[in-house]
Amino acid sequence: MTYAGLVILAVLVLYLGLSYQLYRRAFVPQRPMWLDDFTFTPFEFQADYEEVELTTADGINFGAWHFRQPGSPQTVIVSGGHKGQRQGALGIAVALWRKGFNVVLYSYRGMPGSDRAPITFGIKEVLELQAVIAFARKRIANARIGLLGYSMGAVVSLLGAAGEPGVQALVLDSPFSDLRKLLVENVRTSSKLPGTPFVWLAGLLFWLCTRNSLSACSPIEVLSSLEPRPLFLIHGGSDAITNVNHSRRLYDAYRGPREIWIVQGAPHTGAYFADRPLYVERVAGFFARHLGLDVSSHLRLVEEEEVS
Repeated sequence: MTYAGLVILAVLVLYLGLSYQLYRRAFVPQRPMWLDDFTFTPFEFQADYEEVELTTADGINFGAWHFRQPGSPQTVIVSGGHKGQRQGALGIAVALWRKGFNVVLYSYRGMPGSDRAPITFGIKEVLELQAVIAFARKRIANARIGLLGYSMGAVVSLLGAAGEPGVQALVLDSPFSDLRKLLVENVRTSSKLPGTPFVWLAGLLFWLCTRNSLSACSPIEVLSSLEPRPLFLIHGGSDAITNVNHSRRLYDAYRGPREIWIVQGAPHTGAYFADRPLYVERVAGFFARHLGLDVSSHLRLVEEEEVS
């Protein structure tokens, strides 16, 4: 084999290997570990909750926690991030419950406690959200529903609300505006190589395994379906995974009532950890205004310099 042939073969192997690695990191769920059973639950927070088992329209079984506020119709459904477990959002879920909201926190397909299935960045996970919304309407009288989502969960919330006109308000923390664009950016950042060829092949593998196209996950294309419902976009100014410009694009494209909060110096989904009390007050205040819950006795005054 000639030297040129060896170079071509090496480049081809590198291309195939990196594309497959991208596919696995993005779309293949992590394998169950024995430590999955040794995690915090709402029990540690002395919350009034129930464990719920639900099933999606395509037959996926998954788990959820319902934090109960009897007599209150105001309900916030929390959607976690990519490959994240519901335990990761316990802090904000319990905080909102203590403010007087019903809260439902759930797992996606492929996550511990759920049926194993490929990750689709919201294309299929929206079915879990739909099942949770149906549960909330059945269990909570006259439910007034708001959605809070993180990263991929923000996209799940956005896509789910587009088909659910009964959802009344959304908080989107660190969303992306288009999946293909996000993957290309991440390949360029991590490898310093052009991202498009690798994303194309990973997208082909994704289609072969799920019969779904990356183009089916473009939140910016469905924004108009949310109007005139209010959106609150939150993003870390130092987000190295999903650039803050994704939230800015969504904010600029939306024609309904919207707010944006850029937390300078915060990493991906890091706004909560930058200032937990302020984050809780702003998110709770937003949902209180738009879902009709009086939390004035629970909210502290937010100073102007805190929200820059």
